[in-house]
Amino acid sequence: MAAVQTETVTLTVNGQSVTVPKGTLILDAAKEVGIDIPIFCSHPKMAPVAVCRMCLVEVEKMPKLQPACAVYVADGMVVKTVTDQVNKYQKGVLEFLLINHPLDCPICDKGGECPLQDQTYQYGPGASRFTFDKAHFDKAVPLSDRIVLDRERCILCWRCTRFSEEISGERELALIQRGVHTIIGTYNDEPAQSNYQGNWTEICPVGALTSRQYRFISRPWDLDRTASVCPGCAMGCNIQIDARNNKIGRFQSRENVAVDDSWLCDYGRYSFPNFQRESQERPRIRRNGALEEVSFDEAIGFAADQLTQAGGQVAGWASPSDTNEELFLFRRLFRDVFQSPHLDHRPGALPDPEPEDTSLPIADIEHLDHAILLGGQEVIDAAPVLHLRLFKSQRKGLIVHKVGVGEGKKALDAVPAEAQAVGVLATEANKSAAVELQSRLSKKVKGSVRRLMITTGPNGRGAKDLGILPHLGPGYVSLNGQSGKGRVEWPGAGLRAVYIHESSPLHAFATSDAESMWLPGLPLLIYHRFKSSPLDDLAHVIIPGHAFTEKDGTVTNMEGRVQRIKTAIDAAWVREDWRVMQAIANRLGAGWTYADVAEITAELVRALPPYAAVNQAERVTWSENR
Repeated sequence: MAAVQTETVTLTVNGQSVTVPKGTLILDAAKEVGIDIPIFCSHPKMAPVAVCRMCLVEVEKMPKLQPACAVYVADGMVVKTVTDQVNKYQKGVLEFLLINHPLDCPICDKGGECPLQDQTYQYGPGASRFTFDKAHFDKAVPLSDRIVLDRERCILCWRCTRFSEEISGERELALIQRGVHTIIGTYNDEPAQSNYQGNWTEICPVGALTSRQYRFISRPWDLDRTASVCPGCAMGCNIQIDARNNKIGRFQSRENVAVDDSWLCDYGRYSFPNFQRESQERPRIRRNGALEEVSFDEAIGFAADQLTQAGGQVAGWASPSDTNEELFLFRRLFRDVFQSPHLDHRPGALPDPEPEDTSLPIADIEHLDHAILLGGQEVIDAAPVLHLRLFKSQRKGLIVHKVGVGEGKKALDAVPAEAQAVGVLATEANKSAAVELQSRLSKKVKGSVRRLMITTGPNGRGAKDLGILPHLGPGYVSLNGQSGKGRVEWPGAGLRAVYIHESSPLHAFATSDAESMWLPGLPLLIYHRFKSSPLDDLAHVIIPGHAFTEKDGTVTNMEGRVQRIKTAIDAAWVREDWRVMQAIANRLGAGWTYADVAEITAELVRALPPYAAVNQAERVTWSENR
């Protein structure tokens, strides 16, 4: 099939020739040749509005300066971004913006990462000619329990209101009043309810919108920034972990167009206090009914001895927040060392995973004709940033059908036979209904029908891929009669020990009624976790572990994309989780010799060829196993 030819145009910017696709803005064409044009209102994810006038440039044969953020290129166009007239207008725009803007940079949260501050220094006048008192507005206005607005600092770029209209579609923010009295606010000053408010603070070019959690916490130059992945859900949104003095200050978005499109939900963004370490905790073992502090070696030795006595009657639960490397060792520990098939990562009984569950990549949602959310809002609740992707796609023509789990016929009737691309999105709890609907749609429509299952936990997909299941091995291979029992079957199954590896308070081992009755009588409970929980009162061995913010490794999102996480917080006094697993295995004669996480990753890749893509920063799929 011949490639589609994109029509291009060639222009010059400051004497440099550049060829770009037709429909490119002058602003973006200039970026192609490394020319910076200052902006405030412009944002690459939003439609041009040209309200700040900071990006005015000269275009030959046009009598007036033109906004680079709103004028599309034409063949032969000649653009000049640095001229006396442009410089004069840039200084004028900044001088007008600073008439009423308070010069409180030393106490403003945006200080040090403020575009207004930077551009005033680079393009603005050296001093203001205005000597009268500045206009005053309300300060520290609570827009919600998450966001505070300083109206004096607002430069009316409209970014936040446009996000609310164009990106999330909630229309919670609006421009109120007129002229110099114009302010940003919510309807009737009601608290904002959006699940995406943190994005307002990131796109605000000044310190008008600030986060309650981050206010007066740090300056950006004092922060240590680490690339990572959000621990909130299976979406796999990319984040920056900003920490100061070994304490997390905030999570910020880190654009991955194929996954998050540069946005975060508030659930993930503001989850970081859950990963603040409480103390320098030591391991404990229970003797004579009381927990005693011991060394890591003593706790590991005690656990290994007790597990040996349990024989093969030991079960293991690994968190869907663990790294792939931890999961890889956890499975080896149970299958190869303990000779036990009883391992799981799921909160309860769920349908079996299949490679087809990831046949619809997140980014491909934008290319669908119809998307069916089987379960309606619960699909969005399970992966909130999906809403932003779906709303963006709706603006391009996607038709979204929100239907109940038992309303398959309604969805089937709503999709016409001539549809070319259909997607079915559902939580893994509703997989059976999703598979049935996909099958029926495939028989009706002419085009493709693919599905995307939203798994539980930031690495629930990785846990399935790596065989943290009682009845399937890595790559979803059959165990040929060597199946064990899943978590829901453990109570009353005659088990003598359970090893729980829990790495995230957001996806903790929440006990069911049956487990609450069974666990107190269990001879051995090893609890390897990051934070204390009610299970501490039942545990015979408590081994402190690391949070994802303290780990190196990889995780797999719901579409099968493998991404790296890196250590952002130092907790060197806590033995790394994989080293604890290795030490227990070696106490029982395993002979593992891993020196670092990279060696585990390398072996994981050798054992599971599809994961080789982790070393090439590519999306991992199971297509070759189909």
